[in-house]
Amino acid sequence: MKIKPLCLITATLLLTNSTFADETLEPITVISTNKTPQSIKDTTSQVTVITAEEIEENGYQTVSQAISTVAGISVNHAGGLGQSTSFFVRGADSGKVLVLLDGMRLNDPSTTNGTALLESLTTSNIERIEIIKGGSSSIWGSNASAGVINIITKGAKDGLHGSLALRYGSYTTKGADADLMYKDEKITAQVIASYLKTNGFSALTPRSAEDDGYENKNYTIKLGYAFDTYNKIDIHYNRIKTKTEYDDSFSAQHANDDYSHATSDQSNIALDYYFTLDNYSAILHASKGKYNRDYYTTGFYGDGHNVYKATLKEYTFTNAYSYTNGKAVLGLEYKDIDGFNQYNTFPKSQADYSNKAVYLSNTYNINHNTLLETNLRYDNYSTFNNKATYKIGLKHHHDFLEGFTTSANYYTSYDAPSSYQLANTIFGTSLKPSYTKGFDISADYKKLLSITYFNNKVEDSIDYDMTNFGYYNVSGKSKFSGLELSGSYAVASLNLNLSANYTHLFKYKKEDGTNLVRRAKDTINAAIDYYTDTNTHFGINAKYIGDRVDTDGGYPVASNVSTGNYTLWNLNFGTKIMKNLDVSIHAKNIFDKEYQSVYGYATEGRAIYAKIKYSF
Repeated sequence: MKIKPLCLITATLLLTNSTFADETLEPITVISTNKTPQSIKDTTSQVTVITAEEIEENGYQTVSQAISTVAGISVNHAGGLGQSTSFFVRGADSGKVLVLLDGMRLNDPSTTNGTALLESLTTSNIERIEIIKGGSSSIWGSNASAGVINIITKGAKDGLHGSLALRYGSYTTKGADADLMYKDEKITAQVIASYLKTNGFSALTPRSAEDDGYENKNYTIKLGYAFDTYNKIDIHYNRIKTKTEYDDSFSAQHANDDYSHATSDQSNIALDYYFTLDNYSAILHASKGKYNRDYYTTGFYGDGHNVYKATLKEYTFTNAYSYTNGKAVLGLEYKDIDGFNQYNTFPKSQADYSNKAVYLSNTYNINHNTLLETNLRYDNYSTFNNKATYKIGLKHHHDFLEGFTTSANYYTSYDAPSSYQLANTIFGTSLKPSYTKGFDISADYKKLLSITYFNNKVEDSIDYDMTNFGYYNVSGKSKFSGLELSGSYAVASLNLNLSANYTHLFKYKKEDGTNLVRRAKDTINAAIDYYTDTNTHFGINAKYIGDRVDTDGGYPVASNVSTGNYTLWNLNFGTKIMKNLDVSIHAKNIFDKEYQSVYGYATEGRAIYAKIKYSF
């Protein structure tokens, strides 16, 4: 009965009829569907874009907070800011989701499943977040069987511009963001920096135990030079350094563990050369990512030091040709991945491999109303079996009801083992990539209502054997299916915007038929936003998490425990107090709800955060 008010709000928002005037919207262009700029209307993929305005209005401090409001995505936090974060897209774990920063891969090969560490990604100076749901390996290769998240940082504007923002809030959270940018006909230059620090609260329950703090330093340098109308070059460098205090669940001090801590240092650098001539364009891309993490613990057997390091080098050559009825893309790709982990002075566990790939993509307008999208990719690996993946998509705009479209996609995808998994297999066992087959079917009516059904099956999933102490490929198939509904409604006369989405998982089963843990069966997000004529915004939003189970961590037999069935409410306020000065205040979990998204780990109570930003 507790969820009835939120369910009624959501149903109202999703089922509202179209009585408002049509809005003329700027076409939205993304680059995540085929590695080239593409209008959302020219792809059959399911695309969601989170804008900088939405990030500011809702006070999202991290990327994980921002994406958690998207239909089909759920996020779990093992504590507060900076603590370990896991996320799921349509039930699939984060190792099956490729995360990019301006096209540079952030997935860390030294992690247990090749995931990107979202807890390290703050939202300072993000222009937009592009989210592609559904198998995308036919363009991007490994780590994209569930989707792609591409984080785009803000670009330079003509002339000299900059901004400085200061923030402060609960748990002694403080931060600063600064950027300085310049652009003329030839040169673009940007320096972006952010700092975030919090005393936090205890990672393990109870929340009131010893605090576990966090510090994040992030800076980006972007340089560009246009030789002429046809030739341009960009250099992009990003570095993220973090310090995290956490609670070791095996420590005798448990929630009062005041020693366990971790550091991370991740850097990515990319060089891009762009050539454009009439309908042809080409991009030469070279990038390198370095991932370093250290974890320090102490216990009955003394001090422990775990080291994880990985390097990823990538080179791509993307060619695109636009013709009367569509666009064709041909890409060549090479990646070199190596990594190792080591505990104290024990021997290193190390693995490396290389990957060569070629892919073709074509979008073709069969007629004015019907779009056909096809992708084909072949990957050659030095260590395990080669893979071919493909996608076929169809989208149709219906004349009988303006603004009504339907689409369907069938795709195959794969996920290669991470370097950590390869280095820690069961003795005498060789790993191979997991393989996904799936489809989604969607119907959309303007921005009022969107409904999508998805169905995915995964073969040869990679899991850890607690008895033989190593990774192996699981026999059988894991199965995922569900329904996503989303909608928004603008009441122009009242300056109101209503939005909501609902996700229901029909299946999220392991190979043995049991349900996977930490996935919510039902998730609802709802928001009401009010805008005045004086650049002031008021907002209220809510999230409902339905049935969800976790394990209690028992060994050798773990028991299931419930971590679901709760609702969180937040308030947002923002205003422009003068031409170049903005202030925002965000109240989180206003009813101070006690809940756990990961069993045994604390979550944020009632909290308030404020930010002031000056721009020129």
